Amino acid sequence: MILGFALAAYAIVANDSIQTLGTFLSSNAKRPWWILWAWISGIMIVTVTWGWVSNGGDPAFGRLTAKHIPFPSEYGGVFTWVFILPPLALVILTRMGIPVSTSLLVLTGFKGIVAAQEGNSYTEAVDLFKSMMEKSLVGYAIAFALGFVIFWLVTAKLEKHFIETHGDKTPHPFWTVFQWLSTGFLWSMWLVQDLANIFVYLPRQLHVSGLVLSLLGMVLLQGYLIRSRGGKIQKIVTSKTNTIDVRSATFIDLLYGLVLLFFKVDYIPKLFEAMGLAVPWPPKMPMSTTWVFLGLLAGREIGLALYLRHRSKKKIRNLVFGDAGKAVVGSIVAIVLAMIVPIMITPVPEEVQEEARAQHATEIAESEEATLEESLADEVQEVQTTPNEQ
Repeated sequence: MILGFALAAYAIVANDSIQTLGTFLSSNAKRPWWILWAWISGIMIVTVTWGWVSNGGDPAFGRLTAKHIPFPSEYGGVFTWVFILPPLALVILTRMGIPVSTSLLVLTGFKGIVAAQEGNSYTEAVDLFKSMMEKSLVGYAIAFALGFVIFWLVTAKLEKHFIETHGDKTPHPFWTVFQWLSTGFLWSMWLVQDLANIFVYLPRQLHVSGLVLSLLGMVLLQGYLIRSRGGKIQKIVTSKTNTIDVRSATFIDLLYGLVLLFFKVDYIPKLFEAMGLAVPWPPKMPMSTTWVFLGLLAGREIGLALYLRHRSKKKIRNLVFGDAGKAVVGSIVAIVLAMIVPIMITPVPEEVQEEARAQHATEIAESEEATLEESLADEVQEVQTTPNEQ
């Protein structure tokens, strides 16, 4: 369990650094790494703690319950070396510089193993993959359209000015402040979406000690990542137009953060429900932020190319389809793992599952009863301490 958490925490943050921290690292390359580390780690601690407090001890913001991805002990299962395979595959792909959808790879693989231990078919994992992929492709399309329209019709002139003046003089300090704030906003929105990929290896209700230890490990891994300036994955960002300019990076981070906020609030399921239509995916369904980010970069690159005429159609096509092709490789690995890994699993006997589920239900009921009693006690105390107006 601990090894799975450590591998997932490193690989997920390292692979997804291109989305949230890529432009931040490239545009602040001359600053001491520990300053960047302090800023990013501080936001991470606040966001994870906020999720833990607001969701009753669940730092994953409830996203593991959207498609019922249980902790093995809930049904009498145990962690085996097989659970390590999804994050291990992610580490290997990350070291190769391939941008992979961590949600699709880790959560689909984990769901497949859980289904096998429960004696169910791997189709449960395939269904989860399908739902997450549908939401992710919608995210890609929305991000692509926004990136194309905004960077072609709205900010293209600014981008041209940024390119022409890059290196002439230091940008106004306002841009640095704005970019750090936009990166902080984006980083927090990304954590809300992808913390489920990391905390899937820990109990769904963490004690304070578990929260502190997990945060300590994530902060240390974050320091290693920032000191290495993102690794090979960082090339996905630096190959794009003028992403090392702090002013350009600010617009990318802000727009990407707004797209993730749109999906965090689940506007699409709410809209379908209000119109009386079938909801395309459940609320809080995990999604691939990698696909969203690649869609934004692709739309931006095409929009700028139409305005600036600085790159050939072949070059643009190679950049866009090259990034998408690498993401497809990760998706294929995810579905293959979900179908093959369960073969190595021995199902848990039904009587053991029934006993474990009954015990888990009792623990939940006792926890809810204790919470209710505490709430009632607080209300009684508040009434007793309120002055009698009569």
